[in-house]
Amino acid sequence: MCKLFDDWSSEIKRYCDSNALDFEKAKKMSQCWGKDFVALQYHDAKKGQKGLLNDTPMPLVLLISKGKTGLDFEQTEYTKKYLA
Repeated sequence: MCKLFDDWSSEIKRYCDSNALDFEKAKKMSQCWGKDFVALQYHDAKKGQKGLLNDTPMPLVLLISKGKTGLDFEQTEYTKKYLA
């Protein structure tokens, strides 16, 4: 898990709880991150064992970024499908 996810985990859990999302699923999702964001992605282990070599990108499920007043959460069309 990335350090930002660990640092922000209590706020992420609160967001998940208040939006009927499963925090335990979120913890296990593939993550990519930068200086001030974490992106949660869905990985289907049954599809394409070679990642991008098989041209099987992972859908972006939830984008979490540090805003001026706290964390900003951006849901996508995949959020409810993979985190509900």
